[in-house]
Amino acid sequence: MAEYILVLFGLMIVLVGLYSLYSRYIKVSPKKESDLYVAALRDLLDGKQEAAFTKFRQVVAEDSSNIDAYLRLGKILREKGKTQQALQVHKDLTLRSGLAVQDKVSILEQLVEDYFELGNVDTGEAAVRELIALQPQNRWAYTKLLEIQKKAGKWDDALDTAVNILKMESNRSKKPLAVYKYELALQLYRKREHHKARVLFKEALGLDPTFVPAFLSIGDSYSQEGRHEDAVNFWIKLIDNVPEEGHLVIERLKKTLFDLGRFGDIVEICENILRHSPKDVEARLTLAEFYEKKGDVESAEELLGQLVEDNPEDLKSILGLFRIYLAKGERRRIEELFRSLEHRWDKNHKSGRDPKVGTSLSGV
Repeated sequence: MAEYILVLFGLMIVLVGLYSLYSRYIKVSPKKESDLYVAALRDLLDGKQEAAFTKFRQVVAEDSSNIDAYLRLGKILREKGKTQQALQVHKDLTLRSGLAVQDKVSILEQLVEDYFELGNVDTGEAAVRELIALQPQNRWAYTKLLEIQKKAGKWDDALDTAVNILKMESNRSKKPLAVYKYELALQLYRKREHHKARVLFKEALGLDPTFVPAFLSIGDSYSQEGRHEDAVNFWIKLIDNVPEEGHLVIERLKKTLFDLGRFGDIVEICENILRHSPKDVEARLTLAEFYEKKGDVESAEELLGQLVEDNPEDLKSILGLFRIYLAKGERRRIEELFRSLEHRWDKNHKSGRDPKVGTSLSGV
């Protein structure tokens, strides 16, 4: 019996010892954040960056395991323009062993920002890809990767990344992809590979039928090859599909139609634009120019008068009307025009608006 009690007593001593060791070395109790760390976070929220920086330095001096404090120190350094120092802080963190996945992700995010700020595109892209390997659904990482690829002009890769982002967002619209197809086409266009470029420009329009730059570039590409009729047809397609942007092709159409001996077609084109955008300046100016050349000065004068009334800052309209009054010898109407414009200039000047008309007229 005595032996049994001794054995039981010995087991109790062993258990107490083991529990003591567990409590001291193994068991991890919830750690309350230090008051200093909380105060540093408050300073950041209040915009007191210098005070926060000082407190975070104290925090890491007292507790080198506080990864978040190091990350915030590095971020503050980068925002203060000391990106190289920020990079060193963040790189040092990667050398630590036993980092949790979320800590690795947070460190990589800051490294990406550092490399991007320093213009180190390739290393930045490698860091982003490492981040994506850890968190394949990290939207921030894909967005940053896209930003890096755009900056580097890697439009093929950027297109793939943009597709992945749309999938993550469950976005069924393919319109955002048009710009990447367009940029790929533009690279070919600059190499004068016009046919290949047009194929991609048209693919961009397939993704977004209202993508104006593609309409312009297809027409320009045909024009570069001397296929002026095809160029005109595509510029007119822009007006049909995006009439509010029709003013962008008017100058192209004026020159090309004149070379083709079809300048009269410009009237119908401008009227088509004005049906959708009655106040379009370029369309009305072009019509006025056409009427003046055809000898219909009254129609040109009426159009230009309306233009000046609607857009007193438009120098082309003012000079066009001035030219007509001068040709007709109507000095009184010239004086009235300038008095009216002077009045508008004074009114705009008093209201604090930029007196563009006054500045432009000083040289007339």
